[in-house]
Amino acid sequence: MATSAVPPARRVAGAAFSVGLAALLLTACGAGGLTSSGSSDSFAGGGSEEGPAAAGERAVGADDGGGGVEQEDAPSSSVGADVEVGERDLVHTADLTVRVDDVSEASELAKELTIGAGGYIASESLSTPAGGTPEGNLTLRVPNDGYEGALEALGELGDRSNLERSVEDVTEEVADVESRIASSEASLETLRGYLEEARDVDDLLRVESEIQTRQSELEAFQARLETLTNQTAYSTVHLRLTPPETYLEEPSEEGIGFLGGLERGWRALVALGGGVAVVAGWLLPFLVAAAVLGAGPLWWYRSRRRGAAPGRK
Repeated sequence: MATSAVPPARRVAGAAFSVGLAALLLTACGAGGLTSSGSSDSFAGGGSEEGPAAAGERAVGADDGGGGVEQEDAPSSSVGADVEVGERDLVHTADLTVRVDDVSEASELAKELTIGAGGYIASESLSTPAGGTPEGNLTLRVPNDGYEGALEALGELGDRSNLERSVEDVTEEVADVESRIASSEASLETLRGYLEEARDVDDLLRVESEIQTRQSELEAFQARLETLTNQTAYSTVHLRLTPPETYLEEPSEEGIGFLGGLERGWRALVALGGGVAVVAGWLLPFLVAAAVLGAGPLWWYRSRRRGAAPGRK
């Protein structure tokens, strides 16, 4: 009788382990993952230590494909519209175009300004195509505290021709990712506890596979949080440097030749004509006013001369 009781006990223990593991996996099905672009998406499987009520709240909107934080009950309730503006996580981006006399020199000055403000250069590209105009494109990361000052200083490198700014609020996304990280860490702890209770190889493989999946998802969440932290700590400035519209590429050879001289003479004539037109436009209102005011005295003077002419005879 004692020997016949052992197999049923093992079967009961194995069944209890399988039921517990299955319940854990089903509870974790509501947790979301991250796609390569950083947006939330649903995934199958994954352990969770949350109770039925908490799991039910997190499962809302998990399979809708968008997975945005606005569809998560927990994050939206913790970071609503009542959060102060200064406490929100904001991503600042600016696209700035400046016309400068020397693109290379202005690029060096822009990098010095960025580093001096505590930022860094994310990317840099300088190009001078043959027969074309040079152009510089820099992506600068500036700490939020020095963002406004850096924009003003960069605009003073030359003539600012364009500025576009945008702000993205990622407060809810940050809260959502932090919540998912906490949930994934708790699920991993629970799954590691199931390793000690595994009764056979199949159960062991199932638990190890689920641990690997949850570990990958946790690392993705952590990477996304690190990206968001960097984006909210540093503002991004896309700086484009271009020469003036009257820019003319200097030839490498010593002599410019007849055609080169003709082209430069024409450009100088056009520039002179433009300057004369500006001066004429500026003086025209004064000339009109002087003509109107001087018309009366001139008419009186001429009339007096005509009246005095017969008396002289």
